[in-house]
Amino acid sequence: MKLINKHWRGLLFSLMFLGIIATFTSCGNDEPKSEVIDYYLNIEEEFLVDGSTSHTDRYYNPISRMKAAIKAAYPEPDKTGNDDAVIEACNKEYETYQGLYVGGHEHLTCLFHLVRATRKGGIVKTNETLKTYVYDINPKVIDGE
Repeated sequence: MKLINKHWRGLLFSLMFLGIIATFTSCGNDEPKSEVIDYYLNIEEEFLVDGSTSHTDRYYNPISRMKAAIKAAYPEPDKTGNDDAVIEACNKEYETYQGLYVGGHEHLTCLFHLVRATRKGGIVKTNETLKTYVYDINPKVIDGE
C-alpha cells in the first residue's frame, strides 16, 4: 500500500511541476511592435456655449467632428504618418465649423491642440504639437471696447 501512495505522490508532484512550467511559459509574441505615427487631440478647453456645458447638445461638438476628420484623412497608423493630409483635413473642418455658427446668438468656445505621436506597442514614446485650434465664435462685445 505504501508503494502505491509513493507512486500517486510522485504523479501529483509531476503534474504540479508541469502546471507551474506551463503557467510561466510565454505563448505570445514577446517582440516589441514597430513604431507607428498617430494623431490625437489634446483638449485644453472643452466645448462651451456661453461659458457653460448646459446647452452644448444643441450644437455639433467641434472635438468629435475634428476627430472624425483626422480619422477620415488618416484611418490607420503607419510608420510614416501624413502630417500634411491631417493638417489639411483639420483646417478644412475648422473652417466648415466656423461657417456653420458665425453670426449666431450664442458664444461658442473650445481650445485643443493637434498632436503627432510616435507609439510603440500602444505606448506613446514622443509627441509633437502640430497646430492649435481656437474656437471663439460669436464673442460678446462689451460696450466701450
